Amino acid sequence: MIKPKQLKQGDTIAIVSPSSGLAGEPHIRWRTEQGIRFIENMGYHVKVMPNTLNGLQWNYDHPEARAKSLMAAFQDDEVKAIVCTIGGYESVRIIPYLEPTVIQQHPKIFIGYSDITVLHVYFNQLGLTTFYGPALLTDFAENGGADPYTMTSLFSLISECLPYGELKPVPYYRKYGLKWEEHLRHFERDKIPAHEFEVLQGHGSVSGPLVGGCFESLDKLRGTTYFPALETFDEAVLFIETSEVHSSPWSFEESLRTWGLMGILNCINALIIGRPHDGVFQNEYHASILKVLKEFQADDLIVIGHVPIGHNEPKATLPMGAIVTVQTQPCKIVINTSAVSQI
Repeated sequence: MIKPKQLKQGDTIAIVSPSSGLAGEPHIRWRTEQGIRFIENMGYHVKVMPNTLNGLQWNYDHPEARAKSLMAAFQDDEVKAIVCTIGGYESVRIIPYLEPTVIQQHPKIFIGYSDITVLHVYFNQLGLTTFYGPALLTDFAENGGADPYTMTSLFSLISECLPYGELKPVPYYRKYGLKWEEHLRHFERDKIPAHEFEVLQGHGSVSGPLVGGCFESLDKLRGTTYFPALETFDEAVLFIETSEVHSSPWSFEESLRTWGLMGILNCINALIIGRPHDGVFQNEYHASILKVLKEFQADDLIVIGHVPIGHNEPKATLPMGAIVTVQTQPCKIVINTSAVSQI
């Protein structure tokens, strides 16, 4: 994998909206600015790329311009990291306008989750290590300040040229319900108890490169040239997490069964399951996973649940393409390789 250069104090972080244009909506701009101030207060410069704040309808109408803005961030020598404002649902529309050779020649730290999964997968297929982690609006702009767990996880990975080590459980979760209204900017979301990682099945210790993302975002790529080739999953550690759509358990199960028919569930070394958005359908999803794995004689596959990734705050950042070890006794997820290279 191609590792981007490490981030250091005083570097420039670009802000982009390759999917939804929510960050540019008038009633959301205060939150966009709040997230930018947080990054600046951490000691970094911020560059808001062209078209980032043009709003929802403009973004939808101009996929090529969105791609050009993202390409400008990759080509800008001042920019060391790229943070997405939020996810969405159709970032796939910008891929035909991206320039793969340019991206490979100018690798950058690329951060986002949810629909940004589509771009992670594309960049990973180009050989880049990317970071499935926080977004500007949901994490950096958290009322009362970003969660320390989220920031420590991200900045340790992108600033230090050392293996991250063991992924720790979160101390709490934020209750769903972002305070989008400016008059509520001083109200912090409730914190609820978090769950320790749990071994859902399997035993032992396995390693492999991290692949995955938001399950709904990945699943909609099935049958297209953008879905990862089967060999991508060979001996990999697959991670999946579900979105605020709260897919029905039967729909989730049917999609996962199709992944089994494609051979994916018999290729991977382990499966990491993110806590569902707001914990919705957690038990049902877990039951479906074990049911489908048994159908494909994969009931000895190591499966770890309750992992704080994606649609959770706080969240851990996962370096896609890095080698991880998953073990069951005790239950651990360990990132074995560095995700960035020295300057």
